[in-house]
Amino acid sequence: MNQTLKIYRIDTKHRLLVDSNNSEAIIKTIVETSYKHNNLKRKFDVKSLNLFSLNEITYYLHVFSSYETVSDWKEFLPTNLTKDEDFSQQKFSLLLFIETDIDFYCVVGGNAYRIIVPFIDHSFGLNTYARIMQPASDELASIKSRGITGSRAGINEQFRDNYKIIDFVRFGKIPQEIHLKLSEETSKTHFRFLQKNVNERIQIFVGKAFKIKMGIDFQNLHKIIEELCIISGIEPSEDLSSYIEISNKQFIEDELKPTLINKIFDDRHNIEKNITDPNKIFEHDFCNPNNIEIFYEADEYRLKKRIDKNQYIVFKTVNDRNEIYRSVLSHAMQLYGTDDKFKFKVFLQGVRVVCYQNNKRTIGSSFLYHITTEIPYKNKPYFLIDTKWYSLRDSFVKDLKTNSVHVLKAYKAPENILINPWDKLTIRTEKAYNESYLNIPNYIVIDTIINDGVELCDLLYYDDFNLYLIHVKYGFTAKVRELTNQITISARRLREILSSQDSTFLEELYKKISDKRGTVDGLSFDDFKKLFEKKIIYVLAFTSHLKEDLIVEDNIEKFDSNIARFSLVQCSSEMRANYFDMLNYQIKRK
Repeated sequence: MNQTLKIYRIDTKHRLLVDSNNSEAIIKTIVETSYKHNNLKRKFDVKSLNLFSLNEITYYLHVFSSYETVSDWKEFLPTNLTKDEDFSQQKFSLLLFIETDIDFYCVVGGNAYRIIVPFIDHSFGLNTYARIMQPASDELASIKSRGITGSRAGINEQFRDNYKIIDFVRFGKIPQEIHLKLSEETSKTHFRFLQKNVNERIQIFVGKAFKIKMGIDFQNLHKIIEELCIISGIEPSEDLSSYIEISNKQFIEDELKPTLINKIFDDRHNIEKNITDPNKIFEHDFCNPNNIEIFYEADEYRLKKRIDKNQYIVFKTVNDRNEIYRSVLSHAMQLYGTDDKFKFKVFLQGVRVVCYQNNKRTIGSSFLYHITTEIPYKNKPYFLIDTKWYSLRDSFVKDLKTNSVHVLKAYKAPENILINPWDKLTIRTEKAYNESYLNIPNYIVIDTIINDGVELCDLLYYDDFNLYLIHVKYGFTAKVRELTNQITISARRLREILSSQDSTFLEELYKKISDKRGTVDGLSFDDFKKLFEKKIIYVLAFTSHLKEDLIVEDNIEKFDSNIARFSLVQCSSEMRANYFDMLNYQIKRK
C-alpha cells in the first residue's frame, strides 16, 4: 500500500534536545514533553520502540492510540438512546523517526504532528528545495508567502501553467509553502526512481516539511531519505528568498529578544518627554500583521494587561491606533517607574491589544506581536516580522538599494506639488504640516478625516488634468511601511468606489470636510466629484530625518532603514500593477 507522506526534520539543537546523547533519548524527550504539555499521566518506555535498519539508516516506530474526540452522533441522538453507549472515537497515530549519519527525520500518521511540532526545523522543506531549484525551469503551481511590505501580510497566489520560479517577485515576500513541478533535469538527477516515464517532472510540496506529491511505498521512502542526505550537502541557492529566517533559538533568546526589549525600554524616556525626533525614538511599525485592514479600520482599541494566568483586565481604551504604543509604555512606567527593566519586560509580554468595530470584537493579539522593526546587532540588520526573526542576504541589500534609487529617480512628483517646507522646530507634527495647506488654492486637507474606515489621503492637490492624493510622513525610516500600507488600502478602496459609480462615499467625505474645514476649497459637491474624473495619481511624500537635509536618492547609503526601502519598492510595484500611478516627493525641510 502506498502513502502520501510529509517528511519533517527534527531540530536536534533545540534547547530541550541538546543534552540528549542518542536517538532514543531524543525520542523520549520529544514524546514525554508532549505528555507533560497535555497533562497526560502516561509513561513512555523507549523499549517499546520498534527498530529497523537498512543501509546505515535506522527507523524507530512509536505507535499509540487515544480517545481524542466524541462523535457528533452523541449530540444528535436523544440521551435515552445514548446513555449506555461509548461514543468516543479512537484515533490511531504513529511517529516514524529516521536516523541517518547526517540528520534526524520524522514521518507522522494520525494525530501525531502536534507531538513533534515544537521540535521541527520549520524551514526544512524550503531549505531543501533551495538546494535543488532551477529558477528558469521549475514551474510554480501555488505559493503562500508572508508579506513584509504592502498591505497584505499573508499572500496566497495560484499560477497558470508554465509560470516559472524566476518570474516570482521576491521583494517584500517570505515564502512559507510552495507547490511546484521540478524541472526535467532535477527530476532525473534526484528522483529518477519515482519517474513513471523518462520525461516525467516530479511534483513536490515544500514548507515546514518536504513532500513528494504521489503515493509511495516504504522502499521509495527509504530512497527519498537517502536522496535528502545527498541534497543536504548541496550549497543552497539565493534565488528563492532574499531573507533568511533565524533558526538559532538560543541566539534569538539571548541576543535578539533582549536587544528588542532594550530598544523599547530605552524609548520610555522619549515617551515621557514627548520626543518626536526620529533620530532618538525607537523606529517601528505597529500593526496586526495578519489583519492589517481590520486593525486600521477599528473604531477603538482596548488595551488589556494580564493579572493572572489567562485573566486580563482593560487598563485603557484608545481610538487612535497611533496611541497604542505610547499608552502601553506610559502605563508600564506608572506601575513600575522607569528603572525596573525585568518588570517592564514581563508587563509587555502580558499586554494584549483587542480591536472593536461597531461595538463588536474583531481581532486581538499580544502587544509584542504587533511590532515590525529592523534592529542592528553587531553592524548587521535583523528584522522582526510576525514574531519571527530574519536576516537579509548581502546580495539582496545591494539590489534593494539599487532598486530604491531607481524608484526615487524614475517616479518623481512635480517639483511644485508641495510648496511648504517642513521645519521640525516650528512644525512638530504631521497634522500641523498638513494643515499648513489650509486656505491655499487647489489644496484640500483631509488629514484625520476618516470615512467608512478609510483615510483617503492627507492632502488632495489638483491641477487642470491631474488629481494627486498625497500621503505624508516625516523621515525615511521604518515608518514608511505604515505610509505604504495606508496608500494601498486607500487605493484599493478608491478603485472599488469609482468602479461602482456609487457617489455615497464621496458625498459623505465632502460633508465631513466641509463640516470640519468650513469649505472644500470653495468647490460645490459636483465640482468635488468631478475632481475624481481627472487622472488619479498617488504621492508618497517624505522628508530626510538626518541632521543634514540630504536627498535620499543621492545618499541611499546614509538612510539605513531597509524596511523603508522594502516598502518603497514594493508599494511602487503593487500600485502600478493593480491600482493607480504612484509618484514620490521629498519635502524640503527649510
